Amino acid sequence: MTIPTHSSSIQIALYGVAHGHISHYVEEFCKFTAAHVIGVFDADSKRALSFCNRHKLRKFDNPEDLLSQQIDVVIIGCETAYHLEAVSLACKYVENIALQKPLATTIIDGRKILQEIQKSGARLFMLWQMRVDPANQFIKQIIDQKRLGQLLHFRRRHCLSTHRWPDFQKSWHVNRQLNLGMWADDAAHPIDLMHWLFGSPKTVYADIDTLVNQEVPDDNGIAIFRYDSGLFAEIQCSFTSDFGETTTELVGTDGMLIQYYGDAPSCNQAEKSNYGLKWKIFGDGQWRHAEVDSPENHSFRIKALAPKILEFAQGAYDPPSSDEYLDSLKLTLLCYESSSQQKQIVLGDYAN
Repeated sequence: MTIPTHSSSIQIALYGVAHGHISHYVEEFCKFTAAHVIGVFDADSKRALSFCNRHKLRKFDNPEDLLSQQIDVVIIGCETAYHLEAVSLACKYVENIALQKPLATTIIDGRKILQEIQKSGARLFMLWQMRVDPANQFIKQIIDQKRLGQLLHFRRRHCLSTHRWPDFQKSWHVNRQLNLGMWADDAAHPIDLMHWLFGSPKTVYADIDTLVNQEVPDDNGIAIFRYDSGLFAEIQCSFTSDFGETTTELVGTDGMLIQYYGDAPSCNQAEKSNYGLKWKIFGDGQWRHAEVDSPENHSFRIKALAPKILEFAQGAYDPPSSDEYLDSLKLTLLCYESSSQQKQIVLGDYAN
């Protein structure tokens, strides 16, 4: 991919490297001669030093020293609970802010983040890799073209095998104060995908539980969203799953679409069929296979955000509206509300 540039290079700052995806972006930036990572700040000095040694980057001990450099984009990858603090500071120095998902741990913090963005005139790009996945973009095209007729049922399976990850229970990802739990952390992905594909639903009923390790909260759950059109949208997450194949099913009055290998446990399998997405229209004799290859492993999907960050930094990509980001956060967090109350939530009742 050719990255349009308005200067000799794209200057990148890394504010927080707690999130593992940041390493994938840095590795991918090395493929672009225009990309230059100025340096790294992380509140955890040991973590910052380890990251800088691994990637041969400069370590900054003060965030303002880093942000006051000539920067085209700052990538914020600190713990989710610190997003508001990081964004508020970045807005004083940088025009383009790329923020690792999710937006915040609370709707109040999410709203404050967007107020800081609006007040400063900065631009915000939430790093949702599902939105840049070619398979998901193909699915959106099929939906927008109404190829399947009236849409009736959408199911997205999104899994991880966290029960196999050594010491994962000690990580910040499952610390209630820093990141809530696995539903807030990772079910956020397919919920944002659903929001991008279909818009805002009207109700949700969710059931979320911890089934395997009590120190890894919300390891399994399901949410059923309903739309004004009648569409059922089902988000099914197991973060204690080793394998898989089918990750997306979409049923319409005129046909059906099936996607395979859309999450890490399914994509990282050594054996995969020669197609990742197929659909069939009523009257067709055979399934049609989309010319969208499944990546070799799931890291390719994460790395696909790197060139999009560079485009964003140079003004060649306009991100979604801030309100869309806040709505995705609300949809994710209101699943907890539904689960705790064991009832269907009318989303309009929580508009404010």
